[in-house]
Amino acid sequence: MPSIEPINLKHVRLLEGMFSHSQNANITYLLRLNPDRLLAPYRREAGLPELSPSYGNWENSGLDGHTAGHYLSAAAMLYAATGEPRLLDRLTYMIDGLSDCQRTIGSGYLGGIPDGHTFWEDVKNGVVGSDSFSLGGRWVPWYNLHKLFVGLLDASRYAGNNRAMETLVALADWWLDAAQLIDDGHFERMLDTEFGGMNEVFADLAVETGRSEYLSMAKRFTHHALADPLTRHEDRLTGLHANTQIPKVIGYEAVAALTGDEHLANAADEFWRIVVDTRSVVIGGNSVREHFHSTSDFTPMIIEREGPETCNSYNMLRLSARLYSRSGDNKYLDYYERTLFNHILASQHPEHGGFVYFTPLRPGHYRVYSDAEENFWCCVGTGMESHSKLGDMIFARNGEDLEVNLFIASEIRLPERNITVRQETNFPFDDTTRITFTGMDQAQTFTLSIRVPGWTTGPVSVSLNGVTESVEERGGRLHLNRTWSEGDTVEVRFSMAARLEHLPGRTDWGAILYGPVVLAARSGTEHLVGLVADGSRMGHVSSGPLVPLAATPVLPTHDSEDLTVNLRVMDRNTLRFAVSDSEGQELELEPFFTLHDSRYVVYWPLTSGVSVAERRRELLELDEELLGVDSRTLDQVILGEQQPESDHGFTGTATRAGLSDGIHWRETSSEFTLTMRNRDGLGRLLRVSRLDSSPSHGFDLLVDGALILSVTKPDGAGAVGVLIDEDYEIPAALSVGKDELIVRIVAPEGVRSGRIHALRLLAAENEG
Repeated sequence: MPSIEPINLKHVRLLEGMFSHSQNANITYLLRLNPDRLLAPYRREAGLPELSPSYGNWENSGLDGHTAGHYLSAAAMLYAATGEPRLLDRLTYMIDGLSDCQRTIGSGYLGGIPDGHTFWEDVKNGVVGSDSFSLGGRWVPWYNLHKLFVGLLDASRYAGNNRAMETLVALADWWLDAAQLIDDGHFERMLDTEFGGMNEVFADLAVETGRSEYLSMAKRFTHHALADPLTRHEDRLTGLHANTQIPKVIGYEAVAALTGDEHLANAADEFWRIVVDTRSVVIGGNSVREHFHSTSDFTPMIIEREGPETCNSYNMLRLSARLYSRSGDNKYLDYYERTLFNHILASQHPEHGGFVYFTPLRPGHYRVYSDAEENFWCCVGTGMESHSKLGDMIFARNGEDLEVNLFIASEIRLPERNITVRQETNFPFDDTTRITFTGMDQAQTFTLSIRVPGWTTGPVSVSLNGVTESVEERGGRLHLNRTWSEGDTVEVRFSMAARLEHLPGRTDWGAILYGPVVLAARSGTEHLVGLVADGSRMGHVSSGPLVPLAATPVLPTHDSEDLTVNLRVMDRNTLRFAVSDSEGQELELEPFFTLHDSRYVVYWPLTSGVSVAERRRELLELDEELLGVDSRTLDQVILGEQQPESDHGFTGTATRAGLSDGIHWRETSSEFTLTMRNRDGLGRLLRVSRLDSSPSHGFDLLVDGALILSVTKPDGAGAVGVLIDEDYEIPAALSVGKDELIVRIVAPEGVRSGRIHALRLLAAENEG
């Protein structure tokens, strides 16, 4: 078992500050939701009468019921963290409702997956096909069910709801029985489809119940296609859907903690190293369009709308917490702090509480926020959870030692010691934290261990009861071993400074930090299309126009030393700074987590050994390549990528997806169909991007049932593996007056379609 244990949320209270503000906004968000609407998919599947209609968006388009699981977790943790009785009432009501559904079904099964009974019978009998996001034609059913498993477990652990544990055990036993019929080969193929962290939740359930069969099932959910290369220190992540992988790895660590399995522990260590050291950006996030891109080229991070996904960071923090618990290595806390402040905190709107799906790092772009009753994305679910457990990891027990790991205004009560520990700080706006011991009926001897962050730039000063102390620093921590008495106060001051951090692998782009805080600049509020999302399937993407990269100010800076000369403090109390660009214009910087409802710049183009004129020419060349077609694009789908296909209602038979030299594709020997948005009926061209391939291939292209063209490529036509764009005209009569177009690719009998990378619906050149 882990030697370091975070203090349970029920013993932690956040004090006044930005984290308590975030927590309160989350309470309001959760209370806006209607429990009966969240339960509607479960009542439908149980054959019970509808009390209220299901929510829309992802809640009635295939991922039905997933939000209820997230809600259980969020409400349970938030109740533990605040004692808010309305959350407990909601939680109890929902658990009772779910239990009623399970009892009505009678088999132990419980879920909101459409026609779930038939689906799971097919799974047991091995008759379903699997793809990255589809299992038996259902949208990530195991991912969906995982949220319910965890929600029930959290309701038991954090809120003491016994009925939740009874419901969970019945559900888990249903699966144990069903899984007996599935051979190992089919089980492994089933794991090709996103399944959340089913290995983790079965491992945790084994701990809660003491039942070894749950641990055996946790092991069975080991996806060897991911785990085995990691144990060989191989990075095969490029092209994979990022948030499909992270929960699996959390499960590897959970199983390893119980079994001592060194291979799984090594896989978890290696995954974290690869993602954090080679695949993450300054805010701690990773991925573009939800997928890991090549480590040799971070250009997509700068040019794309769909930057790091918030779910990824939520799960990377959970993985970091488990790895820290095992190792005690400060690197996990440094990453945790960076990502918590700069991605998680920044992903919640401070007023209406909406959550962010993608955080674009393209200069001059913006984020979109959820509406509580319209949007039920995955990042809404994890967002509700993230802002319910902000007190996690601040304090921890390490044997008899008490650790202070994060500098957040908070208070803990340790009933076994009869001590209250209060941390008062306005960090990072202040460089000092003050820790006071109260509520003691007698003096006690133990070690207070305070983390020394990796971003500190000089000595850490410590005072005890107002007197400067010389304190031992060992292993990146201050160790104060003494007999503590009522009212003892420790004050710690850290050295903070500004620095430049380059985009990985690029010295021509850089971001500015002060201590652990990413600084950014506002760059306008024009054309913030869909700032608060509607309920449309693609509402989570910031679809407003892109600002030319060449319009971004260039910093005459190459490294942190240059930056120090060029940076001045405007207001230390709010972390406002000013930096001058290459033309002498002063740019105002602020913490990224305070910046909302605006376009922004996080990564700046740097001169980096070239003239300003040359740097601008490079940016103009990128703009010429990208902006013309983007301004005419009505919709685009990348084939073979999980979420884009799902967002476009993909259906198909006899299809397969793949990755070639970092390019996703899909082909079929039968057909596949997607629905594309056709804003204002303007679609006039369909651009098909494909990889030329041998042997002969071809397809019929149909739009709304009308044949546009039959495409045939004989053997040896073109160079194999070359990406080719071809435009096909759509008659105006097919497009005018339609908000959507159904695009169908049909392979002639005996011929494969060839590898199709993307479909892009374009307006005419003068109508974009």
